[in-house]
Amino acid sequence: MKIEKLLFPTKFREGALYFLKKLLIFRKVGLKEVEILHVIEKDKVAYDIAGYLKELEEKLRAEAQKKLDEWKKEIEGEVDRVVTKIVVGIPEYEILAESRHVDIVGSGKPKTGFLRRLFFGSTTLNFLAEIEKPTVLAKLEEKFLQDDRELYERVVFATDGSAPCDRALDFLVTIAPILGKVDLLSVANTDRKEKTESFEEMINNYSEKLKACGVETEIHLIEGKPSKEIVKLADAVNATMIVMGTTGKDKFEELVLGSASHRVMEMAKVPITMVP
Repeated sequence: MKIEKLLFPTKFREGALYFLKKLLIFRKVGLKEVEILHVIEKDKVAYDIAGYLKELEEKLRAEAQKKLDEWKKEIEGEVDRVVTKIVVGIPEYEILAESRHVDIVGSGKPKTGFLRRLFFGSTTLNFLAEIEKPTVLAKLEEKFLQDDRELYERVVFATDGSAPCDRALDFLVTIAPILGKVDLLSVANTDRKEKTESFEEMINNYSEKLKACGVETEIHLIEGKPSKEIVKLADAVNATMIVMGTTGKDKFEELVLGSASHRVMEMAKVPITMVP
């Protein structure tokens, strides 16, 4: 796994530029290029009775370009190349298209409750259902982003030993030089009558792989409901990041029941790295 190109889609919300600057920690593990993408939503400039709203598009494009130029000046010199791009379209589709050309994606996550997500959806959740690259998400309004700690200074890595979690481990090995301590967590789901013993061998193997890279680890085997226990541990250890593999649920089950990773995304205050 390599991390040379970062995609950062933005609507220029407060806190977004600060989050982007925190993501530049990846330069220590190979990041060379940042693409900042702004999508003008197609519905805003679509046809009405007067036709395509060309003047409005040009106005929105000019406003976005001014902000992009300001952002570019803020981070130039931190990486080899900064690219800015403005497109008109459906945000999640445009983000997915651009993500095929990068190694990692960073994105802000707005506050959304379950009912709002169920009936209205969100750009973030829609592109997460399809994206094939690691994605770092942060609630831009959280005060955590304003402190001096690095993103991966104290990591809670939640794993059930699935293939996405194996890939999340590969991601952590790749960024080992910027990792502080990693708390490895496996939760035996009491609703499924799982036992912690079934996770012991797997989580110990994960721990050994990280230790071999010089990373300090601590193992936590807990019984309970995964999403609640993950957030609880993150709060208890004052984590700076949660890392998870995403699930392979079908879209209907994901929409109606959610997944542990998406429930954690709703509940957690700290940023989350989701690895498909």
